[in-house]
Amino acid sequence: MGTRPGGGRGMIRLIGGEMPSWTEDQPAAGGALLRYVVEQLPTDAEVLVAGPHDAALIEALAARGPVTCLVRSQTEANALAATGVDVLCGSLPKLDSERWDAVVALDGVGRLCSVEGPQLDWAESLAVLKRALRPGGTLLLTVENALGVHRLVDPATATAVQDDSAWRPLGEFDDSRPGTPARLTARLADEGLTADWFGAVWPTPAAPTLITTPAALDDGPAGALAALTASALAVAYAEKSVLSDPRRLSSAAVRAGLGAELAAGWLVVAHLAPRTAPVLQLPAVLLGDGPLGERALPEGRLLEELLLEACLSGDLPALRRLLTGWMAALPEATAENIVVDHDTFVALDPNVAAAPDALRRFARTLLTGGYAHPWPAFTELSALTAILHGAAGLPGDYPAVMDGEDPLVPDSRREHEEQLRALRRELADAASRAEFYEKLLTKREKELQKARRQIAAFSDKAGYRFVKLGYGVARKARNRLRKGKK
Repeated sequence: MGTRPGGGRGMIRLIGGEMPSWTEDQPAAGGALLRYVVEQLPTDAEVLVAGPHDAALIEALAARGPVTCLVRSQTEANALAATGVDVLCGSLPKLDSERWDAVVALDGVGRLCSVEGPQLDWAESLAVLKRALRPGGTLLLTVENALGVHRLVDPATATAVQDDSAWRPLGEFDDSRPGTPARLTARLADEGLTADWFGAVWPTPAAPTLITTPAALDDGPAGALAALTASALAVAYAEKSVLSDPRRLSSAAVRAGLGAELAAGWLVVAHLAPRTAPVLQLPAVLLGDGPLGERALPEGRLLEELLLEACLSGDLPALRRLLTGWMAALPEATAENIVVDHDTFVALDPNVAAAPDALRRFARTLLTGGYAHPWPAFTELSALTAILHGAAGLPGDYPAVMDGEDPLVPDSRREHEEQLRALRRELADAASRAEFYEKLLTKREKELQKARRQIAAFSDKAGYRFVKLGYGVARKARNRLRKGKK
């Protein structure tokens, strides 16, 4: 079975458990990086694509050799057959004794069972996929991390899926699903599968834009890789409501050596012994539209993190040095796209468009993130930007920037809470000062009222009036004497 030579309609075989009126309501696995991975499979290999995958990925496989797709939706089976590939429509437990050179399950195993048949857990699904391999065959499998950063920051994350496909919502209680990279490789080994390549994926398992091996995370430039994970999540979560900024969480995890453990998922390339075909040669870092093999990642730390660190510690000399070096080397590159190694400033991605308001963007990060900085009195964006402009040693006033040019960032509840706490502190300080001045004014008012009463009391006494009259007579006598001497 496979792709029809010369085009035409593919053949559909109903294997049992098919769902005639069902349509998957979540996006299929795909994207440039996953297409790059499947294109490394040997040419003419017979491939089973298990589960929903986007059309571009299936087309890339079909251009290299025979492809058979396994889906549970009969509607989607008809659509796939129209493209010329053969389709097995039904549930994973109904897969018979056929074997393939490679099995591609980059959507995971969560959408392979049907409501019309047995429900397999993760380990049982892996066992069926393994049985579909010929000796020496290759398995490409994606596994979602239940404790990945994408789930930790999502306010809608539930313990189990609550949509129409959740007829067996085990969720986090599927104990057979591995929760760490080490456990994943161990579960593969239990099935006689040897992991040839292992990658941690961001920002989501179904559509990664960054894949790195654990070795790269351990041995590579942590600062640059932390910046890459933050950048991938910034695009995926732009203006989305999140519990906490995923950029900060992911970059901190990479620097702390927990990048693979908190990745959104893992992509593994494994083979069934004995090995007959060459091992897939994949680079240590896959980024954006393909492998990152031509240019090396720069050493150092992300400029934005260094600036925030200097602000939080109140280190003005370090802050001025960083701002000055930034504006001298890369004035139109944003702080989240610059890596600093001692006094060297390097653009992480030279293809990112220039940003003439880079200082303003960092000022906005300070304010919206609720970060402490050496100028707490300046709470307006324009004022803080002008301060940073001066601290960077730039002459003149900071040019006005039109509204609407701010970058899209995650709508983080943690940052909102921090801003509210900062506002509460400012209000409490203002209330304290107002109370002090009110007490001072009350005290001065009492003293003034006392003085007025004393003056009024003295004004009503005859002695006071006599003294006042005598003072007037003495003043007139003094004036006459002065005139007589002249």
